[in-house]
Amino acid sequence: MVQADESQRDDRRHQSTKTRVTYLVDANVLSEPTKPVPSSKVVDWLSANEENLVVDSIILGELCVGILALPRGRKRTQLERWFGDVVQTIDCLPWDSTISQRWAKLVVDLKQKGDKLPLLDSMIAATALQHDFTVATRNMRDFNKAGVQVLNPFA
Repeated sequence: MVQADESQRDDRRHQSTKTRVTYLVDANVLSEPTKPVPSSKVVDWLSANEENLVVDSIILGELCVGILALPRGRKRTQLERWFGDVVQTIDCLPWDSTISQRWAKLVVDLKQKGDKLPLLDSMIAATALQHDFTVATRNMRDFNKAGVQVLNPFA
Protein backbone atom coordinates (compact mmCIF):
# COMPACT_ATOMS: atom_id res chain seq x y z
CA MET A 1 0.00 0.00 0.00
CA VAL A 2 1.26 3.46 -0.88
CA GLN A 3 1.85 5.78 2.08
CA ALA A 4 -0.45 8.79 1.90
CA ASP A 5 1.89 11.47 3.19
CA GLU A 6 2.59 15.12 2.46
CA SER A 7 4.89 14.33 -0.47
CA GLN A 8 2.21 12.41 -2.31
CA ARG A 9 -0.57 14.97 -2.34
CA ASP A 10 -2.67 14.72 -5.42
CA ASP A 11 -1.78 17.57 -7.76
CA ARG A 12 -5.23 17.87 -9.34
CA ARG A 13 -5.91 21.13 -7.53
CA HIS A 14 -7.50 23.97 -9.38
CA GLN A 15 -4.95 26.38 -10.78
CA SER A 16 -6.46 29.03 -8.51
CA THR A 17 -5.36 27.14 -5.39
CA LYS A 18 -1.78 28.16 -6.01
CA THR A 19 -2.65 31.81 -5.38
CA ARG A 20 -5.73 31.67 -3.16
CA VAL A 21 -7.46 29.38 -0.70
CA THR A 22 -9.83 26.71 -1.94
CA TYR A 23 -12.62 25.82 0.47
CA LEU A 24 -14.11 22.37 0.80
CA VAL A 25 -17.62 23.42 1.78
CA ASP A 26 -19.36 21.24 4.35
CA ALA A 27 -23.07 20.51 3.97
CA ASN A 28 -24.04 22.76 6.89
CA VAL A 29 -22.55 25.78 5.09
CA LEU A 30 -23.59 24.91 1.54
CA SER A 31 -27.22 24.33 2.54
CA GLU A 32 -27.53 27.51 4.63
CA PRO A 33 -29.18 29.57 1.84
CA THR A 34 -32.03 27.02 1.75
CA LYS A 35 -33.02 27.70 5.37
CA PRO A 36 -36.19 29.72 6.08
CA VAL A 37 -34.04 32.44 7.70
CA PRO A 38 -30.49 31.92 6.43
CA SER A 39 -27.48 33.52 8.07
CA SER A 40 -26.64 36.61 6.01
CA LYS A 41 -22.98 36.15 7.00
CA VAL A 42 -22.90 32.70 5.41
CA VAL A 43 -24.87 33.72 2.32
CA ASP A 44 -22.53 36.68 1.78
CA TRP A 45 -19.46 34.49 2.38
CA LEU A 46 -20.66 31.89 -0.14
CA SER A 47 -21.30 34.59 -2.72
CA ALA A 48 -17.93 36.27 -2.17
CA ASN A 49 -16.03 32.97 -2.44
CA GLU A 50 -18.07 31.29 -5.17
CA GLU A 51 -15.07 30.65 -7.44
CA ASN A 52 -13.04 29.10 -4.61
CA LEU A 53 -15.57 26.49 -3.46
CA VAL A 54 -15.52 22.73 -3.99
CA VAL A 55 -17.32 19.78 -2.44
CA ASP A 56 -16.60 16.09 -2.40
CA SER A 57 -18.88 13.17 -3.11
CA ILE A 58 -19.34 12.59 0.64
CA ILE A 59 -20.76 16.10 1.15
CA LEU A 60 -23.11 15.71 -1.81
CA GLY A 61 -24.23 12.39 -0.33
CA GLU A 62 -24.99 14.06 3.02
CA LEU A 63 -27.09 16.70 1.27
CA CYS A 64 -28.92 14.09 -0.79
CA VAL A 65 -29.76 12.01 2.31
CA GLY A 66 -31.24 15.07 3.99
CA ILE A 67 -33.40 15.82 0.97
CA LEU A 68 -34.56 12.24 0.38
CA ALA A 69 -35.50 11.90 4.06
CA LEU A 70 -38.13 14.64 3.64
CA PRO A 71 -41.69 13.68 2.78
CA ARG A 72 -42.67 14.36 -0.82
CA GLY A 73 -43.97 17.87 -1.17
CA ARG A 74 -43.12 21.47 -1.98
CA LYS A 75 -40.08 21.75 0.33
CA ARG A 76 -38.51 18.54 -0.97
CA THR A 77 -39.15 19.56 -4.58
CA GLN A 78 -37.50 22.95 -3.97
CA LEU A 79 -34.48 21.30 -2.36
CA GLU A 80 -34.19 18.74 -5.16
CA ARG A 81 -34.13 21.61 -7.65
CA TRP A 82 -31.54 23.46 -5.54
CA PHE A 83 -29.43 20.28 -5.30
CA GLY A 84 -29.50 19.86 -9.08
CA ASP A 85 -28.26 23.43 -9.48
CA VAL A 86 -25.47 22.86 -6.94
CA VAL A 87 -24.30 19.70 -8.69
CA GLN A 88 -24.07 21.61 -11.98
CA THR A 89 -22.28 24.69 -10.61
CA ILE A 90 -19.75 23.47 -8.03
CA ASP A 91 -16.75 21.22 -8.57
CA CYS A 92 -17.17 17.82 -6.92
CA LEU A 93 -14.08 15.83 -6.03
CA PRO A 94 -14.36 12.04 -6.24
CA TRP A 95 -13.51 9.63 -3.46
CA ASP A 96 -10.49 7.78 -4.87
CA SER A 97 -7.80 5.35 -3.73
CA THR A 98 -5.39 8.12 -2.71
CA ILE A 99 -7.99 9.77 -0.49
CA SER A 100 -9.05 6.40 0.94
CA GLN A 101 -5.45 5.76 1.97
CA ARG A 102 -5.23 9.25 3.49
CA TRP A 103 -8.46 8.51 5.37
CA ALA A 104 -7.10 5.21 6.70
CA LYS A 105 -3.96 6.95 7.98
CA LEU A 106 -6.07 9.65 9.65
CA VAL A 107 -8.32 7.08 11.37
CA VAL A 108 -5.35 5.05 12.63
CA ASP A 109 -3.47 8.15 13.82
CA LEU A 110 -6.52 9.32 15.76
CA LYS A 111 -7.13 5.85 17.19
CA GLN A 112 -3.53 5.67 18.42
CA LYS A 113 -4.16 8.94 20.27
CA GLY A 114 -7.35 7.49 21.79
CA ASP A 115 -9.54 9.68 19.62
CA LYS A 116 -11.89 9.30 16.67
CA LEU A 117 -14.16 11.27 14.35
CA PRO A 118 -17.62 10.58 12.97
CA LEU A 119 -17.20 8.49 9.82
CA LEU A 120 -18.36 11.05 7.26
CA ASP A 121 -16.42 13.90 8.88
CA SER A 122 -13.26 11.79 8.82
CA MET A 123 -13.79 11.10 5.11
CA ILE A 124 -14.30 14.80 4.37
CA ALA A 125 -11.21 15.62 6.45
CA ALA A 126 -9.16 13.15 4.40
CA THR A 127 -10.21 14.91 1.20
CA ALA A 128 -9.22 18.28 2.66
CA LEU A 129 -5.87 16.97 3.88
CA GLN A 130 -5.08 15.28 0.58
CA HIS A 131 -5.78 18.41 -1.47
CA ASP A 132 -4.61 20.94 1.14
CA PHE A 133 -8.04 22.60 1.24
CA THR A 134 -9.61 24.56 4.08
CA VAL A 135 -12.90 23.12 5.31
CA ALA A 136 -15.69 25.69 5.60
CA THR A 137 -17.94 24.34 8.35
CA ARG A 138 -19.76 25.10 11.55
CA ASN A 139 -18.26 21.88 12.99
CA MET A 140 -14.87 23.26 14.02
CA ARG A 141 -14.16 20.74 16.78
CA ASP A 142 -14.07 17.55 14.71
CA PHE A 143 -12.14 19.01 11.82
CA ASN A 144 -9.60 20.65 14.15
CA LYS A 145 -8.97 17.20 15.68
CA ALA A 146 -8.11 15.97 12.19
CA GLY A 147 -5.49 18.68 11.72
CA VAL A 148 -7.43 20.31 8.90
CA GLN A 149 -7.41 24.06 8.24
CA VAL A 150 -10.91 25.24 9.16
CA LEU A 151 -13.00 28.36 8.63
CA ASN A 152 -16.38 28.99 10.25
CA PRO A 153 -18.43 31.32 7.98
CA PHE A 154 -21.08 31.53 10.73
CA ALA A 155 -18.67 33.25 13.14
